[in-house]
Amino acid sequence: MLTRLTVNSANATATPAFCLVQITDCHLGASPGSSLLGMDTDHSLDEVLALVQRQHPHIDMLVVSGDLSGDSSAAAYQRLLPKLEGLADTIVWLPGNHDEPATMHQCAGEALMPKQATLGNWQLLFLNSAVSGQVGGHLAESELALCRQHPCDSNTLIFVHHHLNELGAEWLDEQLIDNADALFDILDDKPGVAAIVSGHVHQASAQRHRQQRLLTTPSTCIQFAPGSRDFALDDLNPGYRWFTLHTDGNWQTGVERVSGVEFTVDKTANGYE
Repeated sequence: MLTRLTVNSANATATPAFCLVQITDCHLGASPGSSLLGMDTDHSLDEVLALVQRQHPHIDMLVVSGDLSGDSSAAAYQRLLPKLEGLADTIVWLPGNHDEPATMHQCAGEALMPKQATLGNWQLLFLNSAVSGQVGGHLAESELALCRQHPCDSNTLIFVHHHLNELGAEWLDEQLIDNADALFDILDDKPGVAAIVSGHVHQASAQRHRQQRLLTTPSTCIQFAPGSRDFALDDLNPGYRWFTLHTDGNWQTGVERVSGVEFTVDKTANGYE
């Protein structure tokens, strides 16, 4: 499994850098101790956040890329806020298919849900692929227009909840962004995109597709088994993805997972809502 990816890094240590951390698919419930397929999602998130703090003394940006809640409840979002408080200079929330964007806005405010941001000369775009009442992803014309209008001329990362290309897990690949080619068509003429980064699939992956580097990130709770035709869980522990973004365009990324902690999970489950 790829845990670290280095791009044009020969002189990376000689230039200033920003630390960005991505967590995803927390699936918090309305009350503490809520579980997903037997795993206490508060406990797993707390362990991941503790690891993040140990590994990264200063974080410039924390991106939470969808499925923050497992039940779309205001209580879940309100409980998440203090867990993240003080972890990073800037925190960004993206909606996933288990989220309710309007409730997220009410609980967190506009400041936590921007469409774009900057870290030095790095540009960050945040796309909403969630569709109400639908598990799979879709990019509305407004999301595509954002990418079309943005120059993406240098040092750009794009974050979106759903994945954009098949991973080889048949049941999951039915849920990818159904108009991903429309985004790739736009990005064909924008050479500055370093990577498109997703959650949703509860596993780490790295691909090249139509000249774009595609990354996915482990969930802070249960993990899906790669390459499975039907729903299946993996034995790997929860984790997160980090990025080191240098001002000269070099960057590194890697995945870290909680170790030394045993999590309960129902491996016999054949799915969840």
